Amino acid sequence: MALDTDVPVEAEQKSAAAPAAEKKRWLLHPGTIAVLTWLVATPVAAIMPRLFKHNPFSVIGYALPLTAAVLLCAGVFLVTRRWSGELVAGAAAGLAAAWVVLMLRTALYGSPYGFGGVVGDMMRMSASATHYTTTIKPSDSIPGLVSEYPPLYAMLIGRAAVVLDIPAWQLLGDAEVITTSLAVLVGFLLWRRHVGSWVALAISSLALVTWADPRKAFEVVTLAVFVPWALETFGKPPRARMHWLLSGLLAGLMVLVYQAWIIYAVFGIVALMVVTFRAETDRKAYVRRLALVVAVAFVVSCWYVVPYVWAMLTQNGELVSDLYVSPGINSGLFPFLEFTPIGMLQLVGLVGLVWFYRSVWWARPLLFLLVGVYAYRLIAQVRFILSEHTFFLHYTARLYTVLLTTAGVLVLTHVAPIVLRRVRLVPPRVGAAAVLAVALAWAGAEYTQAWMPKANAAVFTGPNYAALAHLEPLPGGGYPRFAPKGDERRAWFPVTQIEKAVDAVKGPDARPVTLTADERLFSFLPWRMYVAIPVEGAGSLSRWTERRAEVTRLAQTADPDAFAAASADTKFGPIDVFVLRKQPDGWQWDDVRFQPAQFSAAHWTVVDVPQDYVVVIRK
Repeated sequence: MALDTDVPVEAEQKSAAAPAAEKKRWLLHPGTIAVLTWLVATPVAAIMPRLFKHNPFSVIGYALPLTAAVLLCAGVFLVTRRWSGELVAGAAAGLAAAWVVLMLRTALYGSPYGFGGVVGDMMRMSASATHYTTTIKPSDSIPGLVSEYPPLYAMLIGRAAVVLDIPAWQLLGDAEVITTSLAVLVGFLLWRRHVGSWVALAISSLALVTWADPRKAFEVVTLAVFVPWALETFGKPPRARMHWLLSGLLAGLMVLVYQAWIIYAVFGIVALMVVTFRAETDRKAYVRRLALVVAVAFVVSCWYVVPYVWAMLTQNGELVSDLYVSPGINSGLFPFLEFTPIGMLQLVGLVGLVWFYRSVWWARPLLFLLVGVYAYRLIAQVRFILSEHTFFLHYTARLYTVLLTTAGVLVLTHVAPIVLRRVRLVPPRVGAAAVLAVALAWAGAEYTQAWMPKANAAVFTGPNYAALAHLEPLPGGGYPRFAPKGDERRAWFPVTQIEKAVDAVKGPDARPVTLTADERLFSFLPWRMYVAIPVEGAGSLSRWTERRAEVTRLAQTADPDAFAAASADTKFGPIDVFVLRKQPDGWQWDDVRFQPAQFSAAHWTVVDVPQDYVVVIRK
């Protein structure tokens, strides 16, 4: 009887102790430590530039993030001399991600804008975020069109602007900073599932140096997710695969934020699926799992995908945005042959992927993805020659350079112990920590060099996107606090004065359909657009060629009454407001000239605003 009573008591004690042990194990997990460290350190990093108040163009302003990077790496190295475990790596990853916040916020200190200011793609992104302050429906600034670009990033910024009662364009910089920082943290968490924590930290940090354009922070974070996600979802890692529900959720979020990495790597993904399927002992389970991943991804993204696909099938669209010819189309083909630290690391990665193709689990999937991306680029280049459509092939370099860098880290960490054993060399206990500390400090210095503003760079001829955040004038006039003086400053577009003129006629809540000579208007105001000015800024569903023809037809309608009637009932709906640039021979929109006589006082209110612009509002 004693045994009968003792056994249940012992079992009960173990049962009670198990949750406590499990809870302790979860709290001391490197991933948990990384997240907690990031949550604590990020607010501190964000306010440091405001505490020091240094001009980001100055030498001392540049020194702030650089010194912080060196000090953090030195501190982590010193800690590893006594504690070199996984928990220290988790804390280091959280600090590395928080340092990104410090660096990027230092670069933007004194400006309300994000990287790139309100130029090109950043003008369109800020306009999209401003548009989503008025709706949660995936839609375009042009009335009646669904969203072609993945909406989630801009929508989150727009809805946050509503909650915080802050203009969306002022939140774009903060979104870029936080999202880029999250890319480091998320990359560490996902790679940590299958490699050591220190290796995961090296991959996520060096990927930042390889490509992490904060203007495209949504691309950076999805790329950080895509590579480890693809290996787990379609390959066969030695440890348990990611649960299909989580894998499908990540896939759906990538579709909503930036799905191009999946498209660029589609050939490699298909090859990896075939090879993995053939090697599976339970092929039905593998296929079932992929089907569940796709189903979850569809459920997550259907609110954007279904309306867009239906619109593409039922409306007459034209792909024109990929007519933009980037200088990168014919460059960056072989980054692993460049004599730079990253280039040499990538060469090691390429050689290692071929060498370990059959012996290491990550070599085959990474090589398939790499070859698949190059295949996409080659096919797109042939298509470009034949049709002048780029299919955005220059963006593929961002994916295969990160793949090569990731491979380089994995190859080095796999080969180094083997070589040391072969030569019977026992390195110092802190040797690996010293190498990693130097590598991370170098990465911080390189990223600082790349993304701090430079006062003497031409605005439109180089990647001085931090400077553009300071050189962009404010909507009401004036410039950010540290804007360098000179010709590099962008000309002011009097948005506030235009808004006041329209409010006086239409009321403060109006969202008029507007034809404007400067699209910066939509970055600040949630008004509706009639047509984009550059062809590369137009969506496939906007029928840009036909809309532009309508504008040309209107400009040729000389009679004021006929012009008023025609502009109120164009093929694509009315134009409520014209914002035109005064020229000696008329009022200009792009290369189209209108004449003042077309806008009679019976139909229009005409208001002159600064910088030689005129606002014409339909009565």
